Order: sequence, then structure tokens, then C-alpha cells
Amino acid sequence: MKINQSEEEKNWAYSLTNKFIETVSRFRSFTTEPIISSSKWVIYGLSMFLCVLTAIVLFCVAVFKIVDQSIPGGSWIAFFSLGLFSFALGVLILRKAKTDIH
Repeated sequence: MKINQSEEEKNWAYSLTNKFIETVSRFRSFTTEPIISSSKWVIYGLSMFLCVLTAIVLFCVAVFKIVDQSIPGGSWIAFFSLGLFSFALGVLILRKAKTDIH
């Protein structure tokens, strides 16, 4: 009987350590793993947003250059058409914002 008790005493520290490790790993799986996963998706979304924003800006520059080269009469016509387009877009956005508030 004494041999079994000494083995139980040796296994007591081992089982206590294993229970502590299991508890800590379970706690970590509920707290830090979701945070790491969600922060990864936030970074992916932010990088995709920056890529799309860069693509839109470069597309607008390309369209302006094409309009500037294709319309005869100098650059003022291209600037005027870009300003008119921006003005119309701003008026539409403001009109939409005013109707949503009231």
C-alpha cells in the first residue's frame, strides 16, 4: 500500500500542474484567441481599404489625363469639366444629406 501512496504523491504534483495548464489554456482560448483573430481581420480590411482608395485615386488621375489629352483647347476645359463634375457630385451628396436628416 505504501508504494501506491508514494506514486500518488508523485502524480499529485503532475496532475495539479496539468490541471493548471489546462485551465490557463482554456482561459486563453476564450480571451486572447478571438482578439487576435479579430485584429487580423481589422488589419486585412484596413489594407484592402487603402488599396481600393489608391486605385480610385489613380483611376481618377488617369481619367483626367485622358480627358486633358483628348479634348482640344488646352487644359482649362479639362479642369472646368472636372470642377463641374465635382460640384454636381457635392450638390447631390448635400441634397441627400439634407433629406436624411429631416
